[in-house]
Amino acid sequence: MSCVSIVTLGCKANQFESAAMERMLREQGYQIVPFEQGAELVIVNTCTVTSATDAQSRKLVRRARRLNGQCRIVVTGCYAQIQPQQIAELPGVMYVIGNSEKQDLIDILCQEGPQVQVGDIASQQQCPDLKIASFSEHSRAFVQIQSGCNAFCSYCIIPYARGRSRSVNTSAVVDQVNQLVAGGYREVVLTGIHIGNYGQDLTPQCTLTDLLNALLTQTDGCRIRLGSIEPQEVNEALIDCVQHSSRICPHFHIPLQSGCDDVLQQMNRHYSIRQFHDTVELLCQKIPRVSIGIDVISGFPGETEAQHRHTCEFISSLPVHYLHVFPFSARPGTPAATMPDQIPGDIAKQRAAELRVLAEEKASQYREQFIGRLVDVVLESRTKNNQWQGTSAEYLTVLVAGEQGAAGELVSVEIVGVSQNFLVGTLS
Repeated sequence: MSCVSIVTLGCKANQFESAAMERMLREQGYQIVPFEQGAELVIVNTCTVTSATDAQSRKLVRRARRLNGQCRIVVTGCYAQIQPQQIAELPGVMYVIGNSEKQDLIDILCQEGPQVQVGDIASQQQCPDLKIASFSEHSRAFVQIQSGCNAFCSYCIIPYARGRSRSVNTSAVVDQVNQLVAGGYREVVLTGIHIGNYGQDLTPQCTLTDLLNALLTQTDGCRIRLGSIEPQEVNEALIDCVQHSSRICPHFHIPLQSGCDDVLQQMNRHYSIRQFHDTVELLCQKIPRVSIGIDVISGFPGETEAQHRHTCEFISSLPVHYLHVFPFSARPGTPAATMPDQIPGDIAKQRAAELRVLAEEKASQYREQFIGRLVDVVLESRTKNNQWQGTSAEYLTVLVAGEQGAAGELVSVEIVGVSQNFLVGTLS
């Protein structure tokens, strides 16, 4: 039996697609082993959102060769889609395959085809036909409902790596969720590249809210979490759907990117900070226990110190609960890469550090609010201290004392305290 390891960088969409490739390989008799074991076949599913992730991908290829000098290496994902020839030159790389070609992995492995198999993803009209039966080492499963992006933010390479927005048919999403529930999963995360655009390419057209309503009526036994969604797509219909359902997690991750309108315009983001503020306020008004996370980019070209300060002040004024902060990374081929007034890397990193201090203050204040409350938690793994670690509906990490429970189980937990970045609780 041939052994294979899959190592994944980047977003939830990549993680779903790695799980789908794992399923294909298992069905062909492959044994999945840890990367450190030095498998005969290694698949590196790459990310290209920053130059650092590109470097990390190359490092993984070299490391795979050190672990097993005879291994065959397949590189796929967004870095492979954007820079296939660069990857093909790395020693040991047998195949470089694009994002759309992931669905053809088994055929590619069985054939003596060209080393580089990366198609024109911009011409793709259909979402790749990928399905999963399980999600290895996870108690919560990701379900891809959409791929691609039509937004073309000036800093972002992903539309070039993922193509235009393409949606999975509603019936296929429902079937996938039901299959995962049958396999014991009690939370599914709806993921994609631009999920707020879901259904606009289908015939007849539908919306993300329509998909949620279909899942609420045609599935049971699991809670549903939304992946990242653009602020202008968090509309009243979607908010009302989440508000009135006990199965949809009260959790929104909404990219802000900057708290300055001039910078947002340069980023090609199609909202103002007033609109963002009003959306967050409406969420908090209609869903009192809502958890809101945001993304922020520091050091975008031309960002002044005053604009950075305005971003910090704006975020400080918002009832948001956690931040993902990214120093700007110029991606060749994007408009922002050639904009004037590029910010030195050390300044971008310093601004990111200041935003992360603010992020920790926000997160700490939010965690303290849960002491004495009951939260619903999906148990995920045992810690070294013999506690359960799990995730609440509000996307908080919870440590649960005791031997009771099983991985994947959805339980009610009473929060009794906070320890570092975790809530601490007991089974109620």
